[in-house]
Amino acid sequence: MSDPRYDQGPPPSGTSWFYDPKVRAVAFQILVIAIVVALGYEIVMNAKDNLQRQNIASGFGFLSNRAGFDISQTLIAYTTDSTYGRAFLVGLLNTLLVAFVGIILATILGFVVGIARLSHNWLVRTTATSFVEVVRNVPLLLQLFFWYFAVVKTLPQPRQSIELAYDVFINNRGLYMPRPVWGAGSEAVGIALVIAVVVAIVVRAWAHRRQEATGAQFPVGWATLGLV
Repeated sequence: MSDPRYDQGPPPSGTSWFYDPKVRAVAFQILVIAIVVALGYEIVMNAKDNLQRQNIASGFGFLSNRAGFDISQTLIAYTTDSTYGRAFLVGLLNTLLVAFVGIILATILGFVVGIARLSHNWLVRTTATSFVEVVRNVPLLLQLFFWYFAVVKTLPQPRQSIELAYDVFINNRGLYMPRPVWGAGSEAVGIALVIAVVVAIVVRAWAHRRQEATGAQFPVGWATLGLV
């Protein structure tokens, strides 16, 4: 049962609708929304007038203008004569690529470190635990500063790049390595890879039968890696 002290009930007949709490609530909300919209419109128009007064272009028309700058890493065709819109698309694709590679590498790293923390080896377990405790308590922005200023900035300029094996170079602009160029006869690489995978499967099956028969283990992982 409702308490008659708090039961307001419908307004008496003949009274103004303004005294209805529900009507007042709706009216006040409409009034607030109208004020916010009016203020927003006034701000936008004021900013537009100031930009026009100072001859500052607004809008997205600049996306069709010539960019005039180069981008080192591109997944699609891009030159200095391309438009800002093209440069924006290149940056978006690069971001998606970095995110995809980061997700894959972070998953692998997290899985390896998580397994290492369960290791019976004291050194492996302690190293993994220390890595987790240190990294997860350091803000990401501070980590970015560390890798940029303490690692990347200390690398040499492109003309003094550090040369690694197989024509791989590293400098303060990144890691550069040969890119496979497919030409006549390059289909042999794909055929060889397929053959290596098939042979690796056969070797794995043979090693399993051999272990069941003799108990001796065969280094299947190293053999597979060598074949591939």
